Amino acid sequence: MSDVADRKMFKNPGTALLVRGVLSIVFGLLIIVLPSATALVVVVMFGIFAIIDGITSVAHYFYDPAGRSRWTVVGGLISIAAGIVAIALPGITAAAIGVLIGLWALVLGLSQIILALAARSFIRSWGIWFLTGLVTTVFGIVVLFNPGLGFLSLVWMLAGFAILTGLLLIASGIGLRKLASSPPLFAR
Repeated sequence: MSDVADRKMFKNPGTALLVRGVLSIVFGLLIIVLPSATALVVVVMFGIFAIIDGITSVAHYFYDPAGRSRWTVVGGLISIAAGIVAIALPGITAAAIGVLIGLWALVLGLSQIILALAARSFIRSWGIWFLTGLVTTVFGIVVLFNPGLGFLSLVWMLAGFAILTGLLLIASGIGLRKLASSPPLFAR
């Protein structure tokens, strides 16, 4: 995308959350549609999703000066790194996908919780953000502490997590858009 297109895309608050939410739902639905996909396909799908999700988060940091938070960049960079590892080392990643996804979700969830708590003083819908981080963190912990989960169980959990997180991100994005379009309190 061009710089102008990037700026237009992220001009409205909540756009990055909406994009991430839609991508997350698409990722979850792809997993449901392809339940018998091989580990390699799931690893590559996860890698692509994580890289796009991370780029979107980092872009949001640079194109939304009012909503800047280093935690947005931290979460984005973690997603990009996890995606690169998954694509660059698919064989090793397939063997350790539970650990990779669990660590990714745990760290990303914790960064989302910290971001939500930092935003609670100026964003009414911070609770949805917090809930998204909590769901992401719990998912990461469950995956990390249950290494004996069968691959298919992990795939179904990942699909459910992606869809639920996508819905929460979309709800957060819509909340931010409504907040941005509402008249300031002091103008009444």
